[in-house]
Amino acid sequence: MKKLEGLIAAAHTPFNADGSVNYGLVKKQAALLLKEKVTGVYVSGTTGEGISCSVAERKRLYDAWVEAAKGKLFLIAHTGALGLPDTQELGAYAQACGMDAVSVVPANFFKPGSVETLIDYLNATQEGCRKLPLYYYHTSMSGINFDMETFLKKADGKIKNLAGIKFNYPDLYMYARCLKACGGKYDITWGIDEWFAGAVALGAKSAIGSTYNYSAGIYYKIWDAVKKGDLKTVEKNMKRVCDIVDILVQYGGVAGGKVMCKMWGVDLGDVRVPNKTISAEGKKDILARIKKIGVK
Repeated sequence: MKKLEGLIAAAHTPFNADGSVNYGLVKKQAALLLKEKVTGVYVSGTTGEGISCSVAERKRLYDAWVEAAKGKLFLIAHTGALGLPDTQELGAYAQACGMDAVSVVPANFFKPGSVETLIDYLNATQEGCRKLPLYYYHTSMSGINFDMETFLKKADGKIKNLAGIKFNYPDLYMYARCLKACGGKYDITWGIDEWFAGAVALGAKSAIGSTYNYSAGIYYKIWDAVKKGDLKTVEKNMKRVCDIVDILVQYGGVAGGKVMCKMWGVDLGDVRVPNKTISAEGKKDILARIKKIGVK
């Protein structure tokens, strides 16, 4: 399987004022990401409020991204859901409609109780999409905290389409071990934006993040500076990253990120409950602060 390279944006799902999905805006999102030299899109994940959307909505969203990307972006369909049948349906549809890969965050109410059970669960989710590479979504938000090097070694050869891990876990030591696990055959793509420079220094070749929707240029500067050993430039631009994340922490990552996209002329609407909608004053504050940070 081809390993991922570059920045992959965890895309927001656009909503209309009435709360319905605004599929028509996806073309505008794709055009912006292509302009910013993003290499792929992670669809219907955490940033995309996938768990807050219905199966039907998520399937239409896959269609919209396939149409908008026209083969120019690597599309990863997040198919994780609380119910196994929903995850299986989404995976089968992702393969049928032309997505390039699938990703699964495990069910987190009835959680897998062991690495072996997690492997069995992931195999079950892949019934209809084994032709696509699978990226296991490892995130502290799921409450499933198994050691991922152990997972890779035990899953090796048992999950036939396992390509790697979307690594959204605050442990660079574990990340480094995963990069080397099983002879380095697996694709471990980094997923915490504010730790980006550390992951690149350890050998990351790709990263999936929400802030790449509106600030990809900053990360490419960091990436280039790490390669050149230009620590001053790394420090300067990581401060900008952390300033952006400070805003997201204050207002809510998904909701705040949607507001930041307005700076590029893309109004993605508000978020669905239980995420909290930002007030008009808050939106004004966000746009003023992101303009001051400078991401264009």
